[in-house]
Amino acid sequence: MHPSYDIRGTKGTELAGRKIVLCVTGSVAAMKCPELARDLMRHGADVRAIMSRDATELITPKLMHWATGNPVVTELTGKIEHVKLAQWSDLILVAPATANTLSKAACAIDDTPVTSVLSVGLGLKKPIAMIPAMHGSMYDHKLLQENLARLRSAGVHILEPRLEEGKAKLPSVEEMVKFVVEILGPRDMAGMRVLVTAGPTIEHIDPIKIITNRSSGKMGVAVARAAAARGAEVVLVYGPGIEPQPSGVKTIRVQTTQEMCDAVERELQKPFDVIVSTAAAQDFVVERPAERKLRHSEAVELNLIPAPRVLDSARKLAPKAFIVGFKAEFRVSDEELLKAAEAKLGEGLDMVVANDVARPGAGFGTETNEVIIVTASGSKLMKAPKADIAKVILDAAVANLRGKN
Repeated sequence: MHPSYDIRGTKGTELAGRKIVLCVTGSVAAMKCPELARDLMRHGADVRAIMSRDATELITPKLMHWATGNPVVTELTGKIEHVKLAQWSDLILVAPATANTLSKAACAIDDTPVTSVLSVGLGLKKPIAMIPAMHGSMYDHKLLQENLARLRSAGVHILEPRLEEGKAKLPSVEEMVKFVVEILGPRDMAGMRVLVTAGPTIEHIDPIKIITNRSSGKMGVAVARAAAARGAEVVLVYGPGIEPQPSGVKTIRVQTTQEMCDAVERELQKPFDVIVSTAAAQDFVVERPAERKLRHSEAVELNLIPAPRVLDSARKLAPKAFIVGFKAEFRVSDEELLKAAEAKLGEGLDMVVANDVARPGAGFGTETNEVIIVTASGSKLMKAPKADIAKVILDAAVANLRGKN
């Protein structure tokens, strides 16, 4: 046994017994692949690497052999390595995925070891995930975005890159491993239907000016992505947030609070098992928005009236659903936050997740959150990445629904 196998399972067992083909292509981001491979192994996975010729000019196959403990495929021979690897795999992961490889895969071109294993994997209906990395201008190319859309429509999981310094960069190794865990995690929500609301809403002051808030949509997208990864059919009603839409999820984009309410009510004409309303919908709307642009020289008085509530009709329309509401407060104590959550729980909800957006790492746009999760049986304080909080919410929903059944 190769000594590198000794690290398997040292961080967790989420991927125990899972077989991952790591496809390495010719991006400078390939230097993250040894670390990625080993972190996947630390979570229990067995990893085998296949490299394009250009990738071997950036990092050596010997390095990937050391990282994974398995021989590395760099060319196709009479052993039909691309077929063997695709058949062996539980997941084919392309990281980094260059513009060239993405576009070839979208057009069913298989002229490298990587694109050949992708072609076989797609034909075998194996789970496939791709994580783009390239210059920002290439990522923004209209035709590349169309190719990404084609891949998503074929069921390929896409993890969006980090856009910074004019580049589309690989996310952190931790984020990439979580992405894989989501794909290969339990399918315990298969057959369930989940409705999620996310992001802010806007209300018009005049045809140009609006009132809104700084919600990014990250929490709701994390819930939608996690539910889809667990096999649920997911509908995401999404305001103008900045977080990319998750793949494999029906997404309905809305702007105003009324549009969000209307979309939720339309969707609830069909049965849903779980409703998670993370959206930071506006509490107030302008009673009479101006029909023309208001001028800087004018003094303006706005009369704000209560906005409709997104969950007001949810319990009536979905009497058997597990309903989760979110409650945002600002600069309150834990005791005050708990009281606010308990009061909201009395509105017919099964769970309330409350947070103080003034606390570090818990506000809008952050990757983490600090919340109090309240149900009829008690409360729990949790400070963690939003993906982890999404898992706890869905775990509770699944347990509750199984108990009812």
